This record gives sequence, structure tokens and C-alpha cells, in this order.
Amino acid sequence: MNGFGLGHFYENQGITSAGNGLNSLVPGFQSNVSLSNPSTWHHLKYTHLSLSYSGDENTISELPLLNRYSGLSYASWIVPIKSKGSFGLALVPYADQRISLTDTDTTSFIAFDDTLSLLKSFDRSGGIMAFKVGTSYLIRENFSIGLSVDMLFGSSRQNESIFFDGSSIIQTSRTRYSGVLGEVFISLALQERINLFASVKQALRDLDGIYTEKHLFDDANGNGYHDYGNDFPLPDSVSAKNEIRLTGIHKPKQFSFGVQSKLNKQTSISFEFSTIKDKGTIDSSLTLPINNSIDHSNDFKLSLVRFPNDISLDLVDKISFRTGLMYKSHTLALSNAIVSEVGGSLGFGFKFKTVGNQVDLNYYLGKRNYSDTFNAEIIQQMQVGVSLGDLWFVKRRQKK
Repeated sequence: MNGFGLGHFYENQGITSAGNGLNSLVPGFQSNVSLSNPSTWHHLKYTHLSLSYSGDENTISELPLLNRYSGLSYASWIVPIKSKGSFGLALVPYADQRISLTDTDTTSFIAFDDTLSLLKSFDRSGGIMAFKVGTSYLIRENFSIGLSVDMLFGSSRQNESIFFDGSSIIQTSRTRYSGVLGEVFISLALQERINLFASVKQALRDLDGIYTEKHLFDDANGNGYHDYGNDFPLPDSVSAKNEIRLTGIHKPKQFSFGVQSKLNKQTSISFEFSTIKDKGTIDSSLTLPINNSIDHSNDFKLSLVRFPNDISLDLVDKISFRTGLMYKSHTLALSNAIVSEVGGSLGFGFKFKTVGNQVDLNYYLGKRNYSDTFNAEIIQQMQVGVSLGDLWFVKRRQKK
């Protein structure tokens, strides 16, 4: 998934936040509250600072391939305003571009009575982050609206190398990204036990890039960097080539819908559907490890959540429970091949103190299939989240 287009979008991850579980629009963090749905934030009683950290492992069946990585998956600060509105900031990864490919075939040829070998490799690192600014307002008792503006930024670095006669000839390049997305959310309580949620997202300013290609160099010391360790040519004797402006490389348009049915005061079952179409075009100047990209995605989620009982003093009633199943389908732009994924999650949370401090743990296991290959990919993800609540912007009574 990292090799297609701009890489692995975090919306395609199993769980985007430990506090939400599989849910996105539908509340999963607390009763009536979803961290990723601003139209629900006014239900919070206290300001919350939430952090999630994830560890991921990907393996390919029948092949000795293993990929492990970890990092911050969600960070947010949400302030409810008199139970009528809210304001929040969040920093989340948007796309992951970590990939390393090595040609399994070594090319050999004879020159000047010597047999020389060539081995090609490609490495890409970095990615795109999103800084989110969100707000909500309760229009009527059963109807609220939310807004999120996502400012995209980040960069990726590519190294193409040919191992030739004892050293590597390396071509390096860098792409810097910027763009703005907007998303509108609505929450509607039809009955006492039925809630509806919906959102529409599109690009306010298309994701653009600035592509800079460096000069080739002979990596004589083998460290992979262009430095003064006998590399040729020396770094100060060459400069970067002209920068190329890449426009409209990512133009997503997304629609999401969710419905929640409350079985009782603590337990609810929910269904979510999301479809996203990317109308962006990737310039041929941008180096891609795989000449394809994800054009269209659909996902379906079915979840069961049990929230803590805020009134009870029993330890068991302070524990939340989340579980769910998910199906995703991605269509590739050039080949029309399908990448499908089936997965499930199991999570627990513990709520403590009157301000709603919370610790969450979620595990996701999925299987991803590629229609044009015979190998399946197994995905495992473990997420840990911490949320701290407090009273903010309260006018204290002055002491006499």
C-alpha cells in the first residue's frame, strides 16, 4: 500500500485513534462523543487533551517479508463551550511514504574483460501530516453541525541507487507538499435511541508539491549520503537542479454516513459507510516505486460499544468495551485491480476521576488481498491512548 501514489493514507489504517476504535463518525470515545467528528464535541463536559500511539506490523504470506513501525497516530485538544459549541485542534498523520525496494535480479555484463554486476534499489521516506482546526455548534436540541479545516504539509525523500563495481551511484530527490481540505459534519438525533451522522470532505486547495532533484553522485564511502567522505563529485561543486511545481496531485472528495442504535444507556451498535474518490493526477516528474495509485475507496464498518457508567462506583462499570468488523475495497487507477481488506478490532478503556481521564487500548487484525497477485498481507496494529480532562476558561471567584 505504501507503493501506490502518495503512499498509505492513514484513513486506510485499521484504527485511527485508540479512543474511537473502528468508529469515525459514530461516537466511540465517550457516550455521544467521537474524537474525529467535531459535530459531537459539544457533548464533552471537560476540555480533553488526547494522544494515541500505534505499533504496526505487516507480513506477506509465504514470503520472508516483515515490516514493523510505530509512531504517533492522533493528538488532539478539544474545548467544549457551554454545551452549545466547541473548538479543537488536532495533529494527525495523513499519508505514510516509507518504502524500500530492492531488485531481486542482479544484471551481469562483460566489459574490458571484466564481469560487472548491477543491482538496483529504491528507498522512499517521509510523508504528509494534517493540522486540523475544528468547531461545532448545537443548532437545535437534536441537531448539530461541525466544521474541520485540514492543512496538509510534509515532504518525502527518494533515493534511487545502482550498485556498480563496488560502490553505489545514487540519485536523490525531495518533494514538499502543501494543501487544504475542508469537511462538514452533521449529527441528528431522530429518536431517543437512533442517531444519524454524515460528513462531506473535499479539497479547498488541491495538494500541490515542489519536486527537487539532486545531481547524481558516487557514494564511495557507502553511507547513502552525499558528503565529503570521498564521494564524487564533492557536494559543494554541484547544486540542485531546477525545482518543478506539481499541481493537483491529490484532490479527494469523500462522503461518509453513520447510524447508531442505542441498545440501552451504556451499549450501542453502529454502522458506517464511507466512499472517497481521488481526482488528482500525479505528474510524471514525481518518482513512484509502483506506477499506479488508488483511485477510489469504499469501506464498511459494524461496531459494538459499551460505555462506562458515570454514576456507578464499581470498578467494572468504569471500563469501556469496543469491538467491530471492517471491510475495505480500493480500486487502482491504471490497472483497475482491486485491493480488499477484511479486519476486526477489540478494545478496552478505563475511565477515572470525575473529569473523565481515560486510558484506551485497541488491537486490530486484518487481511489484505491484491487481485493481481497470489500473496495476502496480514496487518496487525496495537494502539494505546491517553486522554486527560480538565476545566478550562472558568472564571474563578476572587478571595476577599
